[in-house]
Amino acid sequence: MTFATPGALFHRTFIRKDAKILTVTGRSTDYAPNERQLRPREEKEGVERWLEDVFFALGEVTFLSLPAFVALMDAEPNAPVKFTLLVAWATLTLTVGTLRYGRFGVEWPPMTPSQFVVRLAFYNATVTLIAYAGANVDLALRSPAATAGVAALLSVCATWGFARLVRTAAARAGRTESGASK
Repeated sequence: MTFATPGALFHRTFIRKDAKILTVTGRSTDYAPNERQLRPREEKEGVERWLEDVFFALGEVTFLSLPAFVALMDAEPNAPVKFTLLVAWATLTLTVGTLRYGRFGVEWPPMTPSQFVVRLAFYNATVTLIAYAGANVDLALRSPAATAGVAALLSVCATWGFARLVRTAAARAGRTESGASK
């Protein structure tokens, strides 16, 4: 049997027949936070992990590429640049998400304050250069498939190259620091 004791307007205390006191706060029917049972997080694997990585890569690529997106809104030739920009954005997102956690032997570097500035420059330069390269291919070949292929290939190569370059630079900096401290 449960009894409610008088209390504040939105605060009720319940005493169960096993003499355990439970408190319900606010307008909620949920018990106080100290009564909740927390369970450990389950590690995601496989496709679920990859989708989570692509989701976070989508935020990273989109946020850090915004200056280039805004600058390319009125760029000429309008349609080929925007089409190539869309393909490059999607491919960069998928590639960055795929490279997280060392898939395919290349690991995407972790975000640090200095990496933020480097990635801001990398994404904007990459998106802008790929947009114009794809637009030139589109004007020359008049083929959306060729334009999309070039944009996707350049995006994958730029992403893999950036990840390897950052890892190599970090390894060299680590060797230099450890050599200087001896």
